[in-house]
Amino acid sequence: MMARRPYTRPISVARSAPVRPHGVLTEWNDERGYGFITPSDGGPKVFLHVRSILPFARRPVLGEVFFYKLSADDKGRPRAEEAFQKGFDERRSLPFPHSFFSCLAHSGWFLAVMPPLLLAARTGSLVGGVIAAFVQNSLLTILFYREDKYFAQYYKHQRIPEFVLHLWELLCGWPGALYAQHAFRHKRSKPSYMFAFWFCVIVNVAALFLLFRYTDPAEIGAALGETWREIVLFFD
Repeated sequence: MMARRPYTRPISVARSAPVRPHGVLTEWNDERGYGFITPSDGGPKVFLHVRSILPFARRPVLGEVFFYKLSADDKGRPRAEEAFQKGFDERRSLPFPHSFFSCLAHSGWFLAVMPPLLLAARTGSLVGGVIAAFVQNSLLTILFYREDKYFAQYYKHQRIPEFVLHLWELLCGWPGALYAQHAFRHKRSKPSYMFAFWFCVIVNVAALFLLFRYTDPAEIGAALGETWREIVLFFD
């Protein structure tokens, strides 16, 4: 009698996330700075110019596997853009100015607060200082969103932490964040992040309301205390 083969459970294979087109660099003229990639899935060779390679990538070498964004030249021939070699997730030092902007996002809080405060003190206008904070910090928040989107694609180990982005949103940068979420299609599909974002918006608006309604800090404290007592009585 033939022995029965042991039963083995079928292995389920998860669907892999879509990846960029990729292929092997089969032709390269280093003096002229261009060559051709042979796509892994077949098809015509893809033209690669050295100016289409991302800043952090190495100088091309024949036989390397390249990931790229497929486009076409004026004559409709395939061309690689935003190309980089396999192994782009390795930890590497960030190219400037990305390293500068990352450092600014993490430790530039004085820049978020000091210029608007100085403007308000010099002009004697609290409204002017608040407007300056909204304009300045919204522009910086847009920049930080763009950088985090770049890091998410090419430098995953160097992401800007979510709490850092939320702090900039809280410091009057939320209008810029709202624009960046739609312009860069970044963060808006993550429910937990968007919940924290709208919480920052509510806190910022409430703080500004108290600031303009009560000029005396003691009055602000009394108003907060009265609001808290009303909330407690409501739930009792």
